[in-house]
Amino acid sequence: MLSKLQQTAYSLFGSFTQKHVSERLKHDVEAAHLPVKPDAYMATSMFISLIAGVCAIVVAIVLYFLFFPLLFASIPSFMLYFTILLPLLVFGLAYLVFLSIPGSKAKTRGKRIDANLSYALNFVAAMSSAGVTPTEIFKSLSTQSIYGEVKNEASWIYRDVSLMGKDIITAIKENIKRTPSERFKEFLQGLIVTVTSGGSLKTYFSSKANQYMVENRQRLRGTIESLGIMAESYVTAAVAGILLLLIVIPLMMIISGSTDQFNFLYLIIFILIPIVHIGFAYVIWMMTVEV
Repeated sequence: MLSKLQQTAYSLFGSFTQKHVSERLKHDVEAAHLPVKPDAYMATSMFISLIAGVCAIVVAIVLYFLFFPLLFASIPSFMLYFTILLPLLVFGLAYLVFLSIPGSKAKTRGKRIDANLSYALNFVAAMSSAGVTPTEIFKSLSTQSIYGEVKNEASWIYRDVSLMGKDIITAIKENIKRTPSERFKEFLQGLIVTVTSGGSLKTYFSSKANQYMVENRQRLRGTIESLGIMAESYVTAAVAGILLLLIVIPLMMIISGSTDQFNFLYLIIFILIPIVHIGFAYVIWMMTVEV
């Protein structure tokens, strides 16, 4: 069911988005397990971005006619250009951000699947040693919340078998197309080969569990090293670099006796510093997001 906001957006832009929704967005929406059709999501993104653009117009008017006159005796010409471009930038950025959300959520799901896959495979290896069929394995795995997103992937596979009437091989192939995890995709492809060729499921599951466990350790070691590099970059660029600018520019103004560089100082304080810190915070958050 669509929310009222989504219904309004779809009624306005649905006819356009039905024809122009991309295959990439379709895949990302499915991979992220979003409870909405891709064309409806695209219409909602356009509608919310339009609202953000209208709000930006109001903010731009307030800035230009109320706030800037308090800061400047004569408003610089680039502030006028900034005021005009602000609504367009807000609309464009909001639309791009909303379109990137499904892909971002899909990547996060992929990381969480990768993190839990080796443990889940130990569980299914124990079940396969008792002669349990692949269908029953995915059914049991779909009830194990401890395995996080792997449990959700298993739920989709078992849903296709139990509700859609598909055979287990077809259900697995459908999940290969939509899963955001390359590891899980590789595992399912190998599972199909093992089942169709009559191989040992227990051996296959155990070998894959050991392989992914080793890869997890290597990935975590690489993440820690990357965080160390980011910490050094943050101290250099966001702390020492900014402090150097805040010291050098006022000194140059004192020496030259000119105040022409005040505008540049304002840009550093109100725009550059927040952008730098938000950028570092976002990158670190993306690197350390729970997986």
